Amino acid sequence: MAPRRRFVFPESGDSVATLAPRVLPDLSGEDGVKQLLAWNLHLVMRRSGFGASADLLCTDIVYLEPPPANG
Repeated sequence: MAPRRRFVFPESGDSVATLAPRVLPDLSGEDGVKQLLAWNLHLVMRRSGFGASADLLCTDIVYLEPPPANG
């Protein structure tokens, strides 16, 4: 079986801006936000709009790493 990408489900009231420091503590605030958005284009492409401060749903899958290179 192929390895799976690490992911988290947000906590109630989370946004990418509040989640990034918790899950990517080695990156500064804005860099962490940009990295999460780059790995989670499904969040960026929402019809209702999306940004670093928009609330996430507790059912959103937020990937913590890029997709596999050959996947």
